[in-house]
Amino acid sequence: MSDDTRLRDRVTRDRLLLATVLVVGIAGTGVVRRQLGLLGFNGLGRLVFILGYGLTVFAVWYGWIRPLDITGPDADRDVPPSESSFDASSEEESGDGGDDPAGSSSTPSTERTG
Repeated sequence: MSDDTRLRDRVTRDRLLLATVLVVGIAGTGVVRRQLGLLGFNGLGRLVFILGYGLTVFAVWYGWIRPLDITGPDADRDVPPSESSFDASSEEESGDGGDDPAGSSSTPSTERTG
């Protein structure tokens, strides 16, 4: 194969480990739960599935999701405000009420009568 994206290049150790954790943790615990249910240990089967599934979710979070750097821009950077942002306070100060000829707010009133 002369293609640069061979299967061997795409399958990494990390991806194989993730696939193994998912298969064993989800499908494996489901199979064990089913077999225990057929043998009459339905409660134990439920416990095995819940613990296996929960530990799988924790392992995937701990090993693959937690290390990701999911942060916004630094507060130290000067980021100009977006031109598409709507600033309602400047519109109220200027007296321009928009398309409403009465100049009333578009939010419903919370006053009660009676």
